[in-house]
Amino acid sequence: MQEPTLPSGKIILGKFNIILTEMTEQEKKLSPFDVFSQVQETYEEAKKKSASESGNRTKHFRMTGDGTHNVRILPLAPVIDKDGNALPMTRKGYEYPIKDMVLKIVGKDNKGKEKTTYVNVCNANYAFPDLKCDLIDEYVSVACEKYSSDEALIKKVKESSFNGGLKWNSNRCMYILDADKRADGIQILSLSYSQYKDLEDRKIKLWEKLLKKRKAPCPVSSVEDAYLVEITRKTEKKKTEYSFNIDAVSDVDVLSDEELQALLDAPRLPEALYRYTRFHLEATVAFLKQFDEKLQIEVMSDDRIADCIDKIKMTLPADDTSHFTFDGSADNSSAQSGSNGIDALWDAYDRLEETGLDDKSEEGQDLRADIKEFIESKGLDVTVSRKKTNLDLLQEIEDVSSEAGDNDKQGAEPEPEPEEPAEEAAEEPENDPEPEPEPETRSSRRGRNDDTSEPAARSERRSARPERRRR
Repeated sequence: MQEPTLPSGKIILGKFNIILTEMTEQEKKLSPFDVFSQVQETYEEAKKKSASESGNRTKHFRMTGDGTHNVRILPLAPVIDKDGNALPMTRKGYEYPIKDMVLKIVGKDNKGKEKTTYVNVCNANYAFPDLKCDLIDEYVSVACEKYSSDEALIKKVKESSFNGGLKWNSNRCMYILDADKRADGIQILSLSYSQYKDLEDRKIKLWEKLLKKRKAPCPVSSVEDAYLVEITRKTEKKKTEYSFNIDAVSDVDVLSDEELQALLDAPRLPEALYRYTRFHLEATVAFLKQFDEKLQIEVMSDDRIADCIDKIKMTLPADDTSHFTFDGSADNSSAQSGSNGIDALWDAYDRLEETGLDDKSEEGQDLRADIKEFIESKGLDVTVSRKKTNLDLLQEIEDVSSEAGDNDKQGAEPEPEPEEPAEEAAEEPENDPEPEPEPETRSSRRGRNDDTSEPAARSERRSARPERRRR
């Protein structure tokens, strides 16, 4: 029996009234115009890609001269979902912890010329909380076990990185505004752990006093009711000290709508701080192999080291194609010769300044050679002359890099753009390892020295010769 039909040509099948539509071949196949329309890049996607590929980074706040610097500490920003709602925050306040280290790696470029490369690397556990493994930590553990009878060697391995060891620098980082140069935008201020505790103690004492009078939010980081923090730098006998004060005498500092929007648009602190890629892993491997050679020991050949490397490799994103090379020819080499390189040079400069070593010292001359090499490798329009100090050259590099970034942005939206899409702050390590009570001092950009103690003096590096490697 023939099924009943409707005028449109649709057939009614039995009592279930299932309608089958007769589609033409043209309806089944999308036109080329429709195909490209469906996959066209949106404005939001273009902004994210431009920001992630531009090489721009959040600047670090640096105090390059004695005097008092006023900073406005910013609160941690929430992550906003697609509906515009703020997600619950797993960490509140204004700071995040980090353990990092500057690796000095010596090698040769593709022309056979000896080259020194500086790389900043953070503890892998911060970038990947579920990893429970870090290559430098594993190296120290294996070295201490294999050479437990050599106390001098173990002491050398556990020394601060500035003194040639593998001890992490423990810091607390926060977003701030330079109160005297607010137009410079958001910057990162890093404090040593003891400096952070000093600031925290002052904050708590002031907060307690305020709460006796009225209901008060955080006195250093709240949006509308916070005071500026004064950081005073003082140099005596070539040693630099820093002291902190909360300016509760002046009026509170209220953040503007534009500043709050810039904070929401900026990468969350974990994204800006906890960066660990294949580039960082390969740089760490190269550094530790040289560490083996320097101390004439064999740690990198241990199976536990190989297992740790494999675990980190499996944790890295599949699309991470970065590599560490001395000539900077590998993919994503900007991580090597760009922000990472200049930040590491600043670290080296700050550490020399803390210990009273000037440009004329052997270490100062080594740094100058590294700065000159960096300028040449990047093709920067910076002239090296005897009249310029290492500080002058580093500041010129920053100025030239900023100008290049501004030129790249011409014609773009003037709104602040994040470096990468924001991710949930839940990526922070839940088992945050607290630093020791007296961590090593750090630089101005990394916090520098404590106001209660002298900078770390350069100690003698004499130790018993470690066990030689068997040939």
